[in-house]
Amino acid sequence: MIAERPSQTLIDRIRDIGQPEAVRRFFALLKELIDIVNLPNGDPRLAFSVRKDRKSISADVNFFLALRLHKPRTGEAEYWLTIKRSDQDKLKKLTEIDVAPITEKADYVSVIVGQSSAHLLHHQTLRRCWEDCLLELLETPKRGPHVARHNTDIYEAAENEGFLSDLLRLADNPDLSYDAIRTATAPAEVAEAEAGYVANKPTFPKNLILYGPPGTGKTYLARQLAQPYPTDVVTFHPSYGYEEFVEGIRPEAVGNQVTYKVRKGIFYKACVSAVQLAGYATLADCLNDQPEQRQRRLANAPTQVLLIDEINRANIAKVLGDLIALLEDAKRLGAPDELWLTLPYSQERFGIPLNLHIIGTMNTADRSIALLDIALRRRFNFREMGPQYDGLGGTQPGTSANPGTLEAGVELGTLLRTMNERIEYLFDRDHLIGHAYLLGVQTHDDLCLTFRDKLIPLLQEYFYDDWRRIQLVLGDNRAWGKTPDQRLIWVKKQYSAPMERDLFGESPDDRPDVVTYELNPHLVAGEFDKIPTEAFTRIYTKRDAVN
Repeated sequence: MIAERPSQTLIDRIRDIGQPEAVRRFFALLKELIDIVNLPNGDPRLAFSVRKDRKSISADVNFFLALRLHKPRTGEAEYWLTIKRSDQDKLKKLTEIDVAPITEKADYVSVIVGQSSAHLLHHQTLRRCWEDCLLELLETPKRGPHVARHNTDIYEAAENEGFLSDLLRLADNPDLSYDAIRTATAPAEVAEAEAGYVANKPTFPKNLILYGPPGTGKTYLARQLAQPYPTDVVTFHPSYGYEEFVEGIRPEAVGNQVTYKVRKGIFYKACVSAVQLAGYATLADCLNDQPEQRQRRLANAPTQVLLIDEINRANIAKVLGDLIALLEDAKRLGAPDELWLTLPYSQERFGIPLNLHIIGTMNTADRSIALLDIALRRRFNFREMGPQYDGLGGTQPGTSANPGTLEAGVELGTLLRTMNERIEYLFDRDHLIGHAYLLGVQTHDDLCLTFRDKLIPLLQEYFYDDWRRIQLVLGDNRAWGKTPDQRLIWVKKQYSAPMERDLFGESPDDRPDVVTYELNPHLVAGEFDKIPTEAFTRIYTKRDAVN
């Protein structure tokens, strides 16, 4: 079951404050505070709380008040920002603010900004004083246990604008309940788990890569598989690394100071989201739990999905680093042989939860599956996605330069199948053409545009501008039987020995017969009414060769 979350108390405080604009501005400040102190949800040095005895929402850093939204008994909402007492004189010119000591002996004071003066929250001097103070509070020794229980939903509302909007809607309408909004906004399996039922489990493996040529629907299927579940999405690129994916040290300028902080990547955050679905606030809470309890909770927890598009565009072994051993089902947190390790930068213990599913998409035209690291291939399930021909149908009859030569439209499935058979013979199966290229084709003009702007440039890339082979794929070679006006690739010039001597003054030594090519000029100019339908139907329909 999912642990009970303290959102109702937060909703009550938002309702007490009664100023949605002020609440949104406060949570924007809270998001900045999270980014500055760079502490995860549940870290003991960072506590978010609501006070039942007063209308306020607070953020404490190392048990010192750092930020507060407060609604006095009378008057407008107030923002309390903590600064160093020594910086107080820097704000003398800001007459619209008030200053209140945290305690008599404290080295810090709270700057109070009313809602009507909220523009001062962006004042450069005030912001610098507040940000500098946050960094100092982060290094200040702990004073003792915190008196208020950390409210994880405040952290989530700062990070997730959609969740904050739901809380504001509930606060505005007392007739709605928190349970109702959770059922409406959470995936179906989360609602079932909260009702005491085991969540519906995905039918796909925990580590799945969909691979195939471009245009075969890999990303579409991946999104369909992930749709019922909370999902994080990332697209890999050649410079993507471990530091962006898991964690890394990054420089940041705060005021006049450059600081270096450990920033968490999307994979780390996806793992945290997964354990939170099991009722844990942090990965540390999950790892500190009893093994039997952890296994039960993660086994029954709703599913979290991480979708990695174009997974092979990055160096996967480098991106995953030492985490590759944790990917196996048997090594996941909550599995019988669970395993965790210590991260190199933060020195935190880390494991991959049992309820996290990873779906990757891989374009084999960029990199063959055979080139992947063996250790990686062993830990992922691979599902090939090939071109689908049966669902393509055909185009409507197009305008032909020779009316009456063809009454029917183009059979797109047969057209694509024939081209792919030729590509597989001339190149390999990793470079076929996917059906998605032709899904939107309805008319003759659509087909001309697709060939001119997508398919022919793709063939140029596949065959490195070997136009002879491109002609073979398109049936534009002389032996296939197309008439000259039906060809998409024309022979521009075929050089004879006299022509070479006219061009160079002599015949270059050891040169084979040279032929240059060009696209059909009517296709280039967009004069599609001058492109006969036979230019496409004759790709898959052969007739006697012409002399």
